[in-house]
Amino acid sequence: MEPAALDAPPATVLAALLQQLGMRPEQLIGRINERRARRGSSPLHLKAAYPWLRECPAHPHPDNQADALAVLTARAGRCITASDIGWDVPRLRTRHRHLDAPGDAPLEALLHEISQGDMMDRRNLLMLTGAAATAPALSLLLGPIAQAADAPGATRLNEKLVGSIESAVRDLREMDDSTGSASGDLTWGLGIWQSTSRVVAQARDHGFLVDRLHTAYIELSEQTGWMLFDSGRHPQAQRVYHTGMRLARETGTSLTARHATSNLVASAAYQAAWLGHHNDAAALLDIAARTPDLPSAVAAVIAERNVYAAGRRHDPDAVLRFRDEALLHLASPDERPPWWATWLTKDSVDAATGRAWLACDKPSQAVPFLSRRVEASSPDHQRDHLHAVLDLADSVHKCGDSDRARELLDQADGLISTVSSERMAHRYEVLSSAVAA
Repeated sequence: MEPAALDAPPATVLAALLQQLGMRPEQLIGRINERRARRGSSPLHLKAAYPWLRECPAHPHPDNQADALAVLTARAGRCITASDIGWDVPRLRTRHRHLDAPGDAPLEALLHEISQGDMMDRRNLLMLTGAAATAPALSLLLGPIAQAADAPGATRLNEKLVGSIESAVRDLREMDDSTGSASGDLTWGLGIWQSTSRVVAQARDHGFLVDRLHTAYIELSEQTGWMLFDSGRHPQAQRVYHTGMRLARETGTSLTARHATSNLVASAAYQAAWLGHHNDAAALLDIAARTPDLPSAVAAVIAERNVYAAGRRHDPDAVLRFRDEALLHLASPDERPPWWATWLTKDSVDAATGRAWLACDKPSQAVPFLSRRVEASSPDHQRDHLHAVLDLADSVHKCGDSDRARELLDQADGLISTVSSERMAHRYEVLSSAVAA
């Protein structure tokens, strides 16, 4: 086949080539989706190729570009390269991406962008700090905004669909608790998050079912964000957390959705504290605690996050205050606590307290708390147990007991192969080097 179409003006190169090959844009995307399905990626919208055909064409994401070139090469029977299409030159303009600032994005457009999947693969995302990091959470205090009217042809919910999404969120939490954010688990989690984004964008029901869907999506955003955080993909985690907040701002009017949102905000605060963004962490936790009618179990989770954040900012008085608050809430259990808050126990508060004292450069005060946590850790939760062992090894090493630290690192060495967590792997490497030195 002669490359005559490739002599067309750059803006119409792809359109001319598709015409020559007898392909419609939807057929090109269909073939791309077949390749994505083999990788376990969510499908692109069938109209996704139209921006590539405009007078000022958009360039596909690199993964989609590679898929498109492979499809075109197979159809043409010869090699089609990026330079043939004009994709090797800089974009003429940068398209605004809603996930750059989820808190300010139109909800339906944001969810549609998420369902395409490209944005979460980007490695050049930047962490947001200061007002940009806390504004989406702060907007929750202003109350819900007006909901959009029903759109014609929108998807109607049913019990089986919503129940399946709820079950998937719980399954994802169970998998993450047992082994950490393994690459396969995270891929599956992101796929569920993207697919559920499409369901939420298209669902126009009102009442109990849609409330359950929105609550499940907020819980899913918290869980997916946590897995991204655990795998070291911090900007992506932040975008997922902000998307959950954005949905809650517009639709999270039920108490269950509000409580799930407070848990999501507290997890975003934990990430900020871990990264040393102490003002952001404190602001987010204050917002989470202001949620009305918090069950005791949820208030205890927020207090536990505050214990760790106080330690990270070297505030021992706040460590003691929030520890007492967490234990007080645990002493007044709810009749039916949210399922995602049942992980917190006195041993969990001990772990947070030990980590706080360690962060405050008080390792001798950390040792008894972390020792109890190591003894109480469940073998079913390998990452949690590894975390406690590493914290204790760090504490005893800073207390001058290198022999005990090496024993604990040997124990951690037996666990590290069973846990897929970039966060824990990095901690193990840094601590092993410090003890060896």
